[in-house]
Amino acid sequence: MTSEFHNEDQTGFTDKRQLELAVETAQKTTGAATRGQSKTLVDSAYQAIEDARELSQSEELAALDDPEFVKQQQQLLDDSEHQLDEFKE
Repeated sequence: MTSEFHNEDQTGFTDKRQLELAVETAQKTTGAATRGQSKTLVDSAYQAIEDARELSQSEELAALDDPEFVKQQQQLLDDSEHQLDEFKE
């Protein structure tokens, strides 16, 4: 039986968990930006989305046998970006 945590890096998180946290950060930053109506927060939210997208395209995640997980996380990022785009209009 293999553990999901066998690919832990120096932080102790798996690649999947790192992506989950990055997406969660992007979502929370997006929510704060749209509630607070702050240009700085909007810029930070776009950056968080971009950072999470880069992570989602890493070789480590591509090697996982769970493409549906990555697709789901990317959809959450698309939703956050759409929310920001609508807010800016």
